[in-house]
Amino acid sequence: MANTIPEKVVNFNVYSDVEKLIGVAGEVTMPDFEAMTETISGAGILGEYESATPGHFSSQSIEIPFRTISDSSFRFLENKGQTIVLRAAQQSYDVAGGKTSVRPLKITIKGTSKGLNLGKVAVGAPTETTATIEILYIKIQENGTTLLELDKLNFIYVINGTDLLEDVRNAI
Repeated sequence: MANTIPEKVVNFNVYSDVEKLIGVAGEVTMPDFEAMTETISGAGILGEYESATPGHFSSQSIEIPFRTISDSSFRFLENKGQTIVLRAAQQSYDVAGGKTSVRPLKITIKGTSKGLNLGKVAVGAPTETTATIEILYIKIQENGTTLLELDKLNFIYVINGTDLLEDVRNAI
């Protein structure tokens, strides 16, 4: 196993389904993965515990921040599905080789528009406009390898190449 230390994102771009989004601010916060659970208790169980349902997660959303109000931000008010792709260059340090290397990260998100916060207007300041998307699909790839794929509408939940819902789809 290579002795590499993951360090940071060197830079990234944000794309819609058709073009690079101009005017996106400096950071995009990724969604939380909070499993939907059911409390289990009863005969033979000391107390209770939370049982996660595989592939089922609470509502997830992502905000795309813009420096100013622009036509790119208003496309998120259209009543249609939205696709966002984040492409990043991640830096690692190779201890044995004594050099840094870059590996690509691609995050594809599909969903529906939840809203647009126009932000504020102030002299010499960004508006901090944000578009919010409800996530129905997310796929994270590093160096072309799928690390995560979650498709809430098609019963797909893949972690590190393993389809964790294959048995569920086959059963129903």
